[in-house]
Amino acid sequence: MTMFSKLPTYLTLLSAIASAKIYYAGVNESGGEFGVYSAAGINGTGLPGRYGVDYQFINQGTVDIFVSQGVNLFRVAFLLERMCPTEYGLGRKFNETYYNYFEMAINYITDVKGAYAIIDPHNYMRYNGRDTVKNHFARARY
Repeated sequence: MTMFSKLPTYLTLLSAIASAKIYYAGVNESGGEFGVYSAAGINGTGLPGRYGVDYQFINQGTVDIFVSQGVNLFRVAFLLERMCPTEYGLGRKFNETYYNYFEMAINYITDVKGAYAIIDPHNYMRYNGRDTVKNHFARARY
């Protein structure tokens, strides 16, 4: 059997791959999880940070460009310490200002542009600068 005898099979497979429908094509819109360091470089002390200076959620112009090129899925990260500040207690109450900025970003992607958003909480296993993994294993008894 020669290589040319398999050509119809290869062409059929190539045609199937080329005609496959992509339902979701996405990108990451990072920004809301950054800016936790102070000017001195101490983790957790740059919180809550300044919107538009230390962090922002999306650049609407960038979202517009991606959507015009067929992207319909955006991962938008936020920092847990900003959304649920330690002075409120984790999970008790949101920082309304930070939440509103995040909500505006998600609404722009979903309502205005008609795309999808993945809501992605971050804290890098360190809540307010403390290493939660190390603390967990220090307390665990095996």
